[in-house]
Amino acid sequence: MSEKSASKRLYYLDSLKYIFCLIIFWTHFTGAFWTMCEIKPDLRPELQALFLPPLSILVDSNLALYGFCMLAGYLAAHKKISSLKDLLVQFITRYIRFVIPFFFINLISFVIYYTIGFPTVISSQLLNNSWIGTFYNHAPTLSGLITASLTMSGELNGPLWMMKYIFFGTCFIFLYNFVRELIEKKASSGSAAAVIIYDIICLLCMIYSFFHLPEPNFFHFHLVLMGVVLMRINEHIQKGNNFMFLPVAIVPVFLDAGGLTNILFPYIHAHFPEMSKYFIWNMYWVIGFSFFLILGIIHSPALQKALEIKPLRTLAPSNFSIYLIHFPLITCFSLHLYILMVNRISYSKEFIILAITTFTALFVIAWIYENTVGKFQNRMIKKINDTIMKTICL
Repeated sequence: MSEKSASKRLYYLDSLKYIFCLIIFWTHFTGAFWTMCEIKPDLRPELQALFLPPLSILVDSNLALYGFCMLAGYLAAHKKISSLKDLLVQFITRYIRFVIPFFFINLISFVIYYTIGFPTVISSQLLNNSWIGTFYNHAPTLSGLITASLTMSGELNGPLWMMKYIFFGTCFIFLYNFVRELIEKKASSGSAAAVIIYDIICLLCMIYSFFHLPEPNFFHFHLVLMGVVLMRINEHIQKGNNFMFLPVAIVPVFLDAGGLTNILFPYIHAHFPEMSKYFIWNMYWVIGFSFFLILGIIHSPALQKALEIKPLRTLAPSNFSIYLIHFPLITCFSLHLYILMVNRISYSKEFIILAITTFTALFVIAWIYENTVGKFQNRMIKKINDTIMKTICL
């Protein structure tokens, strides 16, 4: 892959990750103030339309979360690892790239807890939302802060729980790439057949383990591994202006945004009732939606151009900062603002004010974080990684 094509690829994939992060933010925001409330607040019908198809796709982060995991695996799959030293370096530097940002956002959450505070418990009671009450409901300790950072726990920032699956998934991909490279070198004339056999064995192992998970959330690890499947499929697809991939990307979005539940399922139920149980919305469908959405975009120049418009290209690099800060922002700023307004104005007005101010704060704080803490943590990562490289090369 040329430098030019690699650069182009990163532009639209960064934009896609940015959109995924915004969807995850909106899902958590609406989860706090509507979707996760056991007794729904008195919200005007026009605003309730935000939670109905097709806008329902924006308040269920599964499509975005699964896609985020697959993109991480897809990008990791392009890493060339030709020696044990390279493999070791990738493991260590990858860990550093996760742990340092974890530490800084956890430190910020730690400071917020003991200063401004997270009013999750009282908000949980006011909103009849037990979900939001599960966060920041006990005092964190300094040792807990360090442990949560080193183990990539979501204790101080709920949504970060899934990053450990991305970390282990990408490390597993590095190991897969190393062994594959080794086979190509050792097998000489029969390398093509040996590599194919290796890929098939790895794929079968992945499929088997997917249905024998050690714990429910472990399938996110497999989502990362699906990034390798994406790359291998791409190797057999001819590049060019192939318009057939436009519907490959658009149809999954249509199905996830209500098409499966409101159109496809009723049709199957009416004409093929024995098959209808397979057309109920579930995680397997959403995994397919995410996979084909990404596959379609990777091979659709029209969609790539749409994702490379200047505003998105400007904002997209802050996608990780958006992900890091969005939940402490909701559980601190948004909930504090809600408590100030509760029972003073209608809930519909509260919701509109909360949505507008939280979105505005998200963009502003993400920009500040990216250009202060983000730059500092990136310098730290680079310095630590450079030190590791020098030490290993000695």
